[in-house]
Amino acid sequence: MESVKQRIPFGQRNPQKSHAVFLAIYSRHISPWKYFNDDLHVKECSGVIMIDRWDGRTGFPGGTADEKETLLEALEREIKEEIGIQIRPNKIHGIASHEWKIGTHFFGMEVNEMELMHIFYHILNNFARSTLLHAYQEGDRSRFLSETTGIKLVPIVSHKGKGVDHFLTNAFAGSADLDFRIFLEEILEFHIA
Repeated sequence: MESVKQRIPFGQRNPQKSHAVFLAIYSRHISPWKYFNDDLHVKECSGVIMIDRWDGRTGFPGGTADEKETLLEALEREIKEEIGIQIRPNKIHGIASHEWKIGTHFFGMEVNEMELMHIFYHILNNFARSTLLHAYQEGDRSRFLSETTGIKLVPIVSHKGKGVDHFLTNAFAGSADLDFRIFLEEILEFHIA
């Protein structure tokens, strides 16, 4: 089994492999510590939504593309299934594709701080409802949040060995660790210490 993830041109699909799509929903400017009295002097930073998966690993929302779907169609469907939001294709941009045992395609959707918080709280508010629906209603085909056990808003900041530097020690799903590092370096121009 291939374990080395090789970066390939964005969107390239090998017909011999299955493919998966993932999305970073992010804002370049959030203010999580606006009212925080500490020696943390960073009052504004970037932030990105990530998920805790059913298998205990951290990743980005997304999943497997059906053979006849375009990558964007798969992304729209998977994001609706996993976190319950309808994405706007005109706000989506490609970030990176990798090939290993499968092909992975990592997209980004930049939003402003208010939109990011609205999306984040929408997911949180619907999490309990979805859990109950799946637990008590057989036949629910929405699959909304069925593979997700948690949502996190990750502030992109370094502070005394904490923050992103420490966050990168988590167990990541598939190519999520590599995608996250590419996202930090190439999209946010944030350099890991």
